[in-house]
Amino acid sequence: MKTFAAFAALAITAAIAVPAGAATNEVRVSIANKNSVQIENEIKAGAATVCAASPKAYADACVDSALINAHRQLASILRAREAGKAPAAETVSVVRISLKGKTRDQIHAEIRTAAATVCKAQPNFSVVTYQACVTDTVRAAKAQLQARMGDAA
Repeated sequence: MKTFAAFAALAITAAIAVPAGAATNEVRVSIANKNSVQIENEIKAGAATVCAASPKAYADACVDSALINAHRQLASILRAREAGKAPAAETVSVVRISLKGKTRDQIHAEIRTAAATVCKAQPNFSVVTYQACVTDTVRAAKAQLQARMGDAA
């Protein structure tokens, strides 16, 4: 969270509605410990505050521009936060398949699909190691099936 301390606030600016000689108005909206509804309400209030001094003819355009700018900044902050997180690793080590009412070919097809599912969940596999994983997993599953069912499998 220390990395994102600089991203703790959004700046809402309205550059198009400010006269050429005036300073740019800016409102900072804290997003720390707030849900999306609270953040959206504060963004709207900030946009209204920034655009309050603009002429009536430009008020709606000013608010729209400020909201677009604030949403763009918020999206950038959220993307940066997500990029810093480790991806959720999907770890599948066991896949069970039903044998009831299936032919031998259907069972073997499901074994291969289950093996592929298990091997895809393993981290950092190359194509060669993935294929080897699938082959080994299919072989092991068929051995389990044969041990359980006898020569019928």
